[in-house]
Amino acid sequence: MKSFFKKLALGGIALAALAGAVAPASAGWQGPSGNKWFENEVRPQGYNYAPSIINTGGTTDVWWCGQGLTDVIYHRTATGGGLGPVQQVLFPRQTWNRQYTCDPSVIKGNFTNPQDGGHYQFIMYYSGADNQPGWNNQLGLAYSNDGINWVDWQGDSILKPIGNASDNYGLGQPSTFNADGQSSLFVFTTDTSVPADPNFAQIFVRHTPNGVNFEAPVRLPALANDGTSIGPNSDFGYDYSTGDVYMMSSLPGRNCKPGGEPCKDPINNPDRETYQMALYKMPISQVLSGQPFQWTALGQLNTDQTGFYLNHSPGFNRDPNGNITPFFPNIQIFFAGGDPSPTTWDLTFAILNKDDPFATITRYYNGSVHKVTSGYAGPGFNAEFSLGRALVAPTAATHKVYSCFTGADYFLSAAANCEGQQHLGVTGEFFNNNEPNTHAVYRCWAGNHHFASNDPGCEGTTTEGPLGYIYN
Repeated sequence: MKSFFKKLALGGIALAALAGAVAPASAGWQGPSGNKWFENEVRPQGYNYAPSIINTGGTTDVWWCGQGLTDVIYHRTATGGGLGPVQQVLFPRQTWNRQYTCDPSVIKGNFTNPQDGGHYQFIMYYSGADNQPGWNNQLGLAYSNDGINWVDWQGDSILKPIGNASDNYGLGQPSTFNADGQSSLFVFTTDTSVPADPNFAQIFVRHTPNGVNFEAPVRLPALANDGTSIGPNSDFGYDYSTGDVYMMSSLPGRNCKPGGEPCKDPINNPDRETYQMALYKMPISQVLSGQPFQWTALGQLNTDQTGFYLNHSPGFNRDPNGNITPFFPNIQIFFAGGDPSPTTWDLTFAILNKDDPFATITRYYNGSVHKVTSGYAGPGFNAEFSLGRALVAPTAATHKVYSCFTGADYFLSAAANCEGQQHLGVTGEFFNNNEPNTHAVYRCWAGNHHFASNDPGCEGTTTEGPLGYIYN
């Protein structure tokens, strides 16, 4: 399959001046600080998630799944001059997708629709279902020349689940990139109709030379070098300079079952989406091999960085072919942030500088309690000082340190279960031992709350022990 990439367009495209965008990241994830990107004026109280982004010469086009009569697909543009109107561009209108139309993945190229003989610049894959629970999702296809007016593939869906999906999600959540700038595409889909396998994800990739006819599916490896496993609801981008596939994948959500960790509404509306996602990469030759290679973990994005209780349904900032190379060293992730209720889900974004390996660990205080984080502290917290610099990506010499919340107290922990309290997510990778140019960070107890300090005496309070070592 290597030959598919010989004609890949290499023209660089500048990062668009997004309305409300943050500056490029300088240390760790630069998150949205609990702020949404924009208001969906068409349905202000509706849900918004699963964005697909194309960035072209200063204009960012975003398509996403939102609330209409049911799930529909919206579009708007963003430029340095502001935001364009929100427009509903695709909705349930065929037998097989009469209930839901969601999860768009849009790519640019040169496509011919064999049903009408027309030539089109854009192709969209999307998820659709014909029933209220949303089982047996299938893959839809549509064509457009302006990204707003779409010609839907008529008749049946373009791809169905591999197995029986009568009682499970089925096939959907597409992500695609263009291999030759024309019509040679790689299409990734979740498919829950296949049996679980500890070494392989329920995610498949298929090549199509024309957008319509698909070659045999290849199942993606599931495991990463830090022990995490990739999940559904992932997005993919291609780095043509190295041949690496980048993936932003969902990680497990909070365990709200009886005896699990505290959640915002465990009775009426328990966490239905995840609060954490992880960034990975793998050479495309390994992605397409069908072998259980391990993904390289590049860091996690979660509540600790963003300020949102839930963070899910990611989409890369990509050029028209689905490449992320033109925007390096920045990797920009768009996603849905909010609370358990879908009515709070709004689009937002965060940026990671892939060439800066550090996450600054800062201590904040609001007059009552401390919060120590590499991300967002929240209203009322003022920065006291930096404790040092942790690593963003895991290594064999580091361990994860988590940000946790009791409902009244924030604390750091090296325990993956947050000691039975609510997860906010990984705040950084701390060294196991005292490496050159590092120092210890201690967890402290002030009598009514925790904090962290570089002082082994915890500034006159109770020392609970070292959390690990970070750079000076």
